[in-house]
Amino acid sequence: MASAENRDTMPVKAFRSLLRVVANHGYQVTDVLSDLGLEDYNLLNASPVDIDNVPTRVYSRLYRHLMILLQDEAFGMMTPNRAPPGTFRMMCLFILGCKTLRQGIIRNAEFLDYCDQFRSAGNRRIPLTEDHESGRCLIRFNPPNSEEANDGHASKASTLYMMWRLFSWFTGHPLTPLEVHFVSTDERLCQEYETLFGASVRTDMDDYALVLPINLLDIPLVQTESTLQSFLRSAPYPLISRSDPHDNDAWQEKVKAIFARHPGSEVPSAQRIAEHLNMSVRTLHRHLQKEGTSYQTLKDEFRKETALAYMKRRELKINTIALLMGFQDSSAFHRSFKKWTGQSPGQYRRQLDSQT
Repeated sequence: MASAENRDTMPVKAFRSLLRVVANHGYQVTDVLSDLGLEDYNLLNASPVDIDNVPTRVYSRLYRHLMILLQDEAFGMMTPNRAPPGTFRMMCLFILGCKTLRQGIIRNAEFLDYCDQFRSAGNRRIPLTEDHESGRCLIRFNPPNSEEANDGHASKASTLYMMWRLFSWFTGHPLTPLEVHFVSTDERLCQEYETLFGASVRTDMDDYALVLPINLLDIPLVQTESTLQSFLRSAPYPLISRSDPHDNDAWQEKVKAIFARHPGSEVPSAQRIAEHLNMSVRTLHRHLQKEGTSYQTLKDEFRKETALAYMKRRELKINTIALLMGFQDSSAFHRSFKKWTGQSPGQYRRQLDSQT
């Protein structure tokens, strides 16, 4: 039986597309690989018969090194135009304010169009088509035309895969495709990506695209700036590894991320959170218990933080804050606030006033 390490691989054509970028920018492939301790992976001219895949960790190391070496996060793969360091982070922050997957997909296309508006990058992107009769949607990711020869299709296939992984992370939900569309007619490449996507890949299509159940478009995005920072520290590995992109997140962080998408008056129940994380309430409680916390503790902490944030807004009266927090009467809010802080809302406000 193959080990997890052996299963966690990327198609050699995707890796070769990175090596081609190295060569096309005037660097010696052997020198770059030697600097990374990857001398055994000089596969630029390797025959597909020789090797099918490379370890994901190897692909990730070279990918990250190229971004630093070229000071370009796209290096000709996702777009023929340069993407300065920080572009991916800004794109993620741009998406972060969206409530649902549908909004995130559209916002992502708007961001890329904005970046390309002053450059010759082809036509405006049309990212999403919804077919309510079939219950399906088509999510396109077509990078503006760059070099199509050699490994052009391989780089676009890997880009589609990474965008799929990115939105799976944003939703905290496995976005299992019904099918995947490739423009490429390379059957071998498509077979390799069928394993990665866990879905059939159709060749010779009009777009590089994902076909998903249309109901997934209403899934909320649950990530925050805090979880994004952690995600970016390990990128691009979470975007290409076959492991769950949320594996490194503590369960309590996942719950907090879901809380953060809701106002204080609409804190989701344990049942709703468990459904979102695709588990039973009992399993959710067990995970949180192992981490030394509980749903109720996290809920109280979130409501306390929300209440304190409202209290700092001097234009809001205490009775108004109680309503915003979902309390039917102010006395219940007073009791909860004192339980959280040891002070009444009035005492806390006076303390704030004395500090200004």
